[in-house]
Amino acid sequence: MKQIEKTQRIRDLLTASAGDVDIDALRVYEAIAFNTLPIRKEHFLYKGARADRNFLLEMAAELKRESRPVQIQHDKEPLPIGRVFHGEVKDTGVDSELRVLFFLDPTADAQATKIEAGTVDQVSVSVMPKQLLNSKSGFDYLGPEATSEHRWTGVDSEGNQLGKSGVYAQMRGLANFWEMSLVGQGGAQNARIVTRDKSHFGESYERLAASGIDPNSLVLNATATKETPMDISAFVADLTAKTADLTKAQIDLAAANTKTTALEATIVERDATIVDLNAQLEAAKAADVAGITAGRDAAVAALSAVAKNVLTKVGKLDVELPTDVAALSALIDEHSAALVIKAGGTSQDTPTDLSSTPALRASSFRRAR
Repeated sequence: MKQIEKTQRIRDLLTASAGDVDIDALRVYEAIAFNTLPIRKEHFLYKGARADRNFLLEMAAELKRESRPVQIQHDKEPLPIGRVFHGEVKDTGVDSELRVLFFLDPTADAQATKIEAGTVDQVSVSVMPKQLLNSKSGFDYLGPEATSEHRWTGVDSEGNQLGKSGVYAQMRGLANFWEMSLVGQGGAQNARIVTRDKSHFGESYERLAASGIDPNSLVLNATATKETPMDISAFVADLTAKTADLTKAQIDLAAANTKTTALEATIVERDATIVDLNAQLEAAKAADVAGITAGRDAAVAALSAVAKNVLTKVGKLDVELPTDVAALSALIDEHSAALVIKAGGTSQDTPTDLSSTPALRASSFRRAR
């Protein structure tokens, strides 16, 4: 029997992590999720790699902050079958190990059966350290000085290769802890589901496994699988081809930028021409308006003089003159009819009955001698 008893402490931990759920329906298990022993994984960075005790403590702290999913073989596609909800670091005298509690939900009958039968008894975590230090030189494969070649080969700047001649990667600082999975063989030595009599927590728990998220090759999925080594020559050839493509693209971009600059200059010149033409048009309009206004004012002045003369001759001295050409012309036309010259040299406004005019005496024009 591998399920552990749900003590009151475990029930409290479940409630704190999962909330208001049917605790009695959950199967709880304990597992050694990770430890400080060398990792048995054929990977150019993680072969023989070791986590320090602080790394395990950070994983335990993350579980207090948020539980992690239990997956199968780091397959992130299906939904998890349970959760890892608690962890503690235990020192054995040989190494330090992260003991975790996980539960399986009621739908995971098949997985629970395999655990109880011993068919599935190992686990694997999916984690990412903040630093991967070469044990000999201290070179950080995740640091700013590391190149893709360092990471793909495991060789540092001094020629020390991880996994050879006793050189290994030291995992320092936890960057990410994604999940724990049920696996056939774990990458961490002794990473397995423990039996009830060897339980650190002394409780009956559901199976411990985590959901796998493997975003890139630097993530440690701690299963004992062999990584396919990279063909460096093919990698370099591919990189060279990509560099040539990038160079051509940069040349094309430079030519396009030159053309764009020329077009922008043409646009600026065109806009300047438009501004100049608009200014000339506005000046012409202003000149036309001024000329028309001056001509109108001159015509009004001339017609006003004529109108005054006509009105004076017809004896209308108190008429207010209009100020526009049309009205002045109409006024002149209206009163000009009275100024038509008759036969005999008189105009229509000259009196015709001269007999009524007093006769001037010749003596009026004589001088005294």
